[in-house]
Amino acid sequence: MELIIGLLCGIALSLFFSFGPAFFGLIQNSIQYGFRKAMAFAIGVSLSDVIVVFLMLTVLKNLDMEAALHNVYVASIGGAIIAIMGVITFRKKAVAAADTKSRVKFRDDGNTRMRHLVLQGFLLNIFNPFIWIYWVSVITLLSGEVGLFGIDRYIFFAGLLGGTLGTDLLKCRLAALLQQWFTAKVLNLFNKGVGLALIAFAIYLIVAMILYQTNPKIREKEQEKTPQSTELIHRLHTQMAKDSTKRSNDTTLYK
Repeated sequence: MELIIGLLCGIALSLFFSFGPAFFGLIQNSIQYGFRKAMAFAIGVSLSDVIVVFLMLTVLKNLDMEAALHNVYVASIGGAIIAIMGVITFRKKAVAAADTKSRVKFRDDGNTRMRHLVLQGFLLNIFNPFIWIYWVSVITLLSGEVGLFGIDRYIFFAGLLGGTLGTDLLKCRLAALLQQWFTAKVLNLFNKGVGLALIAFAIYLIVAMILYQTNPKIREKEQEKTPQSTELIHRLHTQMAKDSTKRSNDTTLYK
């Protein structure tokens, strides 16, 4: 039952809340390379989600994530990786395989290997601090709402991650269908637009974190407006502690 609920939640979250850099990467790769190679990018994104969720549920459950995710160095490293991805995307060149003005297939010169796309999706997602904040919120809210403990929580999030990946693959398939309507010129403009969007996001990420750390007024204002992130993190820690105590008590009772 937890697996099915997790699948449904994963589908819903992917449909309504997944519109960051990874989403644009999925669409861009689907249109340029087709479904098969876009699938590799989606798998890379999913692998990073699995690692983030696993770390949140295990070794990072007692870490002050609010402080870590608002660290300038964390934002700078993440911003630099995303900016590099943006530059690479901006410089991508699409060449039509047929000399026609519409409904063309784009020539793949073979240099874009599957493992490179998996790595690209993985890095673009895992170095985005907002993804970590997103998963902190999801883990805390859904764990509390569904009332999961112990192994049931892992089953639920396995389903949730599976539902997210499945929905991302569906996005890739639908976006790949658009390839026939793109000329090489239009796709090159699209690549530049996505590249600039990634670079702008990277700059915003770094500047926002610097201002958050150096300007007390901005930090206080943000905490007053959106205290939910800090509250969610504390709720997550409290819930994890309760789970640990419950398991210890259960073990004692069975002895």
